[in-house]
Amino acid sequence: MSTLPEKVKAVKRVYASLDNAIAQLQQDSGLHCLSGCGECCKKPDIEATPLEFLPLALQFYDEGRAEIAIEEIRQSKSTLCYVFRPHVTNFGGLCNEYPHRGLICRLFGFTARRNKEGQSELVTCKLIKEQQKELYEQVVTDIRSGKKVPVMSDYYTRISNIDPSLTQFYPINEAMVKALETVLHYYAYRKRRKPKS
Repeated sequence: MSTLPEKVKAVKRVYASLDNAIAQLQQDSGLHCLSGCGECCKKPDIEATPLEFLPLALQFYDEGRAEIAIEEIRQSKSTLCYVFRPHVTNFGGLCNEYPHRGLICRLFGFTARRNKEGQSELVTCKLIKEQQKELYEQVVTDIRSGKKVPVMSDYYTRISNIDPSLTQFYPINEAMVKALETVLHYYAYRKRRKPKS
């Protein structure tokens, strides 16, 4: 059984691999998110797993913010993600914890799902499809021709192998609370070593 810090490191390794694969797809295709856009974060029914928010939860714990975050999430009536700031930009909004965002936040826009025939289909937003139409259509054509792109289910499998007990889906804020509670419980009777800078 891995320790909690080892699980966090394992999640971060999956994220680094995914981020690199997405950066390569963006470089090859020219597709990109619109500057200041957070439209996908405004969806009120986003679900996630506690495991994908362990890095964020540990960061909050190290900063002394874990209990405060749990209380703020529980008191809030908003279904929007706790770390999303919708009014930061004139357009959509920004993530306040971008380096520690969850798997679902990383996957949307530049990864694929497998259809019934087992073929990859790019999952991206309406704005990218409309405003970068030619680039989007070229990526779709490239995928049909066999170009490899990151596939959502592959990354969910890699994450779930780290700790299957933390892979149940919840509304995003509830998943964060469960991740924070996992960290607080883990350190209730353990001393946290000072994290390396």
